[in-house]
Amino acid sequence: MERLEGNMKEGKKKAEQVIPIRVPGQKTGEAYLAVYPSPGKGEKKPGVVICPGGGYWQVVEKEGEPVARAFNRMGCQAFVLHYSVLPDGFPTSLLELAKAVAILRNRAKEWDLDPERLVVCGFSAGGHLACSLGVFWNREFVWKEIGEKDGRGIRPDGMILGYPVITSGSYAHKAFVSRLFEHKGGPGPEDAGLVSLEKQVTEDTPKAFIWQTCTDADVPVENSLLLAMAMREKGVNVELHIFPDGPHGLSLATEETSGGDPCFENPHCAAWLAQAGLWLGNV
Repeated sequence: MERLEGNMKEGKKKAEQVIPIRVPGQKTGEAYLAVYPSPGKGEKKPGVVICPGGGYWQVVEKEGEPVARAFNRMGCQAFVLHYSVLPDGFPTSLLELAKAVAILRNRAKEWDLDPERLVVCGFSAGGHLACSLGVFWNREFVWKEIGEKDGRGIRPDGMILGYPVITSGSYAHKAFVSRLFEHKGGPGPEDAGLVSLEKQVTEDTPKAFIWQTCTDADVPVENSLLLAMAMREKGVNVELHIFPDGPHGLSLATEETSGGDPCFENPHCAAWLAQAGLWLGNV
């Protein structure tokens, strides 16, 4: 937990406001929503709730605050969820994201937020988390557990998913299912199927913008393809970008998030943000 706690402290320093997130079942950590408002008052703006990656054992800073600032520059209200990780397991982080979305909708006026243009954005394991809300928002085990009357208040209006973990099948990220259910001694067959999100897509799943690289060595590109195909089969609008090369964990794919490693600077992949901005215009 040391790495997570360090990232959380750093995120709190940079955020304008911090909102604690409390849900049933939290064992460790201190989940919170960091607020990064866009300049200007009075005009309703779209909101983006960002879930950084980290394999469900940490929350990666480079996929949080820098991404929030980038969406600020596009005129969006941005929020970074620092969610619970190991030893907390499924569905704790999902409940935290659902609670965060409910809070933002209930307090939309506070941030000049358009409550009908609230999207979730996630990277890697954070992409799995964001997509989990997209497919489970109307399941009673989510909305009832956080005290909602139904799922309407927690439904995202769209999903932006960067190199997301999606499947527990042949193309699964190694060990991710085990991590999610480590708290109860390991996953059973029903658990693996539940968190294989391409199997959970319905007509009620919100539209999505998905991007990944063909050469991702950590999360096979088939994760994005499986989700896009499942959404297509259910008639859900999806925009998919597969870039030819680049490592896992690109974030903005610019110097700002490269950590000094030129492998994580990729002008071609960096175009995902502008494309996502165009996509947001139709949410």
